[in-house]
Amino acid sequence: MKKILFLFLLLSSISFGQNKFTVYFDTDSDQLKLNELIRFDDFFRNKKVKFTKLIGYCDYRASNGYNDTLALNRANFVKGIIEKVTNQKHIEIESKGENFEQKSNLKLNRKVEIFYEELVTEKILPKEDKKELSQQVSTAKVGDKLVLKNLHFYNRSGIFVPESRPILEELLKIMLANPNLKIEIQGHICCQKGTDVEDTAKVRALAVYNYLINNGINKNRLSYKSFGSTKPIHTIPENNEDERNENRRVEIQIVAN
Repeated sequence: MKKILFLFLLLSSISFGQNKFTVYFDTDSDQLKLNELIRFDDFFRNKKVKFTKLIGYCDYRASNGYNDTLALNRANFVKGIIEKVTNQKHIEIESKGENFEQKSNLKLNRKVEIFYEELVTEKILPKEDKKELSQQVSTAKVGDKLVLKNLHFYNRSGIFVPESRPILEELLKIMLANPNLKIEIQGHICCQKGTDVEDTAKVRALAVYNYLINNGINKNRLSYKSFGSTKPIHTIPENNEDERNENRRVEIQIVAN
């Protein structure tokens, strides 16, 4: 009997005690602020992980039922971010509300615990994929537009997801290797006709612009512009997620080379 109990405790610790990351929420909020999104991005950047479980929590300053719902909404918000970035959908969700050992610092109780397994895999891209953008630039003429493939952001923000780093680094290398190259960075969104109310396309184009400047590219070689949803590749409303992904894009237009 003691051996069985020991094995049960061992398995429990392996399942839920091995890898955990915690994000924190403001009072009564079920959405993460920008600084927590950035912290989440920094922690998981360049990691290959499988997310297994999310547990939402609240402080005690409301009814038990309210706190159960708020904690669950917090866990579901984090799940939505993970699904958007990784396409992982089978993640266990749990709400503990206020029913746990509360800390005296209340802000540490408003949280979601993220359990994950870190996968040790080596991702090797084919040589032609690594050189794809540089090859396009080398043959491009003034006025040509090139899509920055695999450049993605967190939902409705200008924050890059970890998988975007390779294409950003590729673009930076191209700009450094071609000192006469000038580009306009153009942002586009999907899914809605009319005004880009939150200026998401502009924010994303500006994020690429700032990345290049912060890494030593002279701003005189760069400009940025938002087209919102006025120049979709596929007719809006799109038919599927692939078409939406192709419409929500950042392009560069060759201004001089």
